[in-house]
Amino acid sequence: MAIRLPLRCLLLTLTLAFTGAALAVPAEGTRIMISAPSNYAVEAGKAIANKGGNLVDVAVAVGLALTVTNPSNASLGGGGFALVSMGQGVDVLDFRESAPAATSPGFYLDREKGASWNGGAAVGVPGVAAGYWALHQKYGKLKWTELFDSALRLAREGIEFTGTESRYSETQKDRFNSAGLRHFYKTPERHYEPGDVLQQPALAQALEKLRDQNLAGFYRGAVARDIADTVQANGGVITTADLAAYEVRWLEPLQTEFKGHQLYSMPPPSSGGAVIKAAFELFERVDIEQYPPLSVDEIHLMAEVLNRAFRGRALLGDPDYHENPFDRILSAGYLDEMARSIDLARATQLAPLVDKAPDDSTETTQFSILDADGNAITLTITLNGSYGSGVVSEKFGISLNNEMDDFTTRPGEPNAFGLVQGYGNRVQPGKRPLSSMSPTLIAKDGKIVMSLGAAGGPRIISSVIQTIYRVLVTGLDIDRAVQFPRVHHQFLPNKLYMDEYKFSPEVVAGLQQRGHETVEQRPGYLGRIKAVRLNDKNYLEAAYDNRSEGAVGGF
Repeated sequence: MAIRLPLRCLLLTLTLAFTGAALAVPAEGTRIMISAPSNYAVEAGKAIANKGGNLVDVAVAVGLALTVTNPSNASLGGGGFALVSMGQGVDVLDFRESAPAATSPGFYLDREKGASWNGGAAVGVPGVAAGYWALHQKYGKLKWTELFDSALRLAREGIEFTGTESRYSETQKDRFNSAGLRHFYKTPERHYEPGDVLQQPALAQALEKLRDQNLAGFYRGAVARDIADTVQANGGVITTADLAAYEVRWLEPLQTEFKGHQLYSMPPPSSGGAVIKAAFELFERVDIEQYPPLSVDEIHLMAEVLNRAFRGRALLGDPDYHENPFDRILSAGYLDEMARSIDLARATQLAPLVDKAPDDSTETTQFSILDADGNAITLTITLNGSYGSGVVSEKFGISLNNEMDDFTTRPGEPNAFGLVQGYGNRVQPGKRPLSSMSPTLIAKDGKIVMSLGAAGGPRIISSVIQTIYRVLVTGLDIDRAVQFPRVHHQFLPNKLYMDEYKFSPEVVAGLQQRGHETVEQRPGYLGRIKAVRLNDKNYLEAAYDNRSEGAVGGF
């Protein structure tokens, strides 16, 4: 007798069979689980947990290890955001890079067009070291000096270069300054290949100073002089005074209710939280869950919701310099209007929202940690582009960011990620550029049950949204949710980006018939998730995106 599957199950089964997606199972534990870009970093975190450290101690050790293992995107020369919950509530830490004092709204208008991307003028004042220190000062249990052992050992003894890091360094040959070639090339003409061992004794010295002298070891003294001198020698304006003045900010999260869960996400200077909140509000208004997963109807509505959710992004900026219009772009009236503008039969594009004459990063890295008590942290770290500005500090080998490109550097022109930035994101001294980084925590009945985030520029936001949706609505475990086919729409350009080879030709054709301009993208383009979740059995399940390298572990 033939067995008839419900339409929802049949479509899902056929689509996954077509894509050839391997459905793995998440790694599980009962005490603490870590999802990170590097197995070295996961092992560093486990070592601190075994030593009696708490979840924040583990996170700092993971982050320090990543400064060694992932110099292209997690170096001390970058910045980031974190959401942390240690027993009660959720705190937000902003350690995003800031604009040097010598910059201004017109800083880039009389410079070459690529100045906000390449060279010293692209470098913002880094915040990673200050971020890790602030987390430990507020929540750490072990001594600060105990958290550096793994990172120092890896820097001195060396790490095996991965295929991804090898490709990143290979592509930087024409961008690196002389120090970049010296620190990250085997010879001036030969990059490190997969499996080659990279030792970083100079970075070890910088880490030792940070360990022994706390923040002064990075933001003052020899390391600060090395960064400032290198930036200025390569056309930038960062000074030792800029570094000495850097401070982190503790902020309040944006909150959203969805399916009996509380979503805690990043406020500005991240645009992620506002877009996430708008998307989940719109999901309920258009009743997207009535449509089968991966059907033309569902993906069409997903795209249209993302389009509308991203529409208000251009109005956002650093809250210390700009009044963010949440009462407009997150109001019930505006979201009702956005929902009514969505047509199930065809794709439609609205006019842009611009506050004045209109004017983010692919190489971010993410790690997420959750323990059985509901303590959780999610951190997104970035240099913006691969190896950031291409500038590496001469003495200590610290790769430096190009976060200045995330500002509105040239009004009316898109940045490197196709985003047209708004007036509220113009360059101002001390200001932090708008970001797509979206570390997110999810709670149920007051307990954190999911920690996640992603790398991948504006695709971070859509990746986080769809991973949460696949867990809470489609009902998938964390690994299947992370690996599930995804799409991306960021309002401008008006294109629907889709995972390459993960959607059937019939679905793609159906979307095109509804007016979508579809663009299939290589693995990794649509975001790279790291996530940990507490499942219904009270097991911790962890996953990393198979669109990129990664590792999970714990106990």
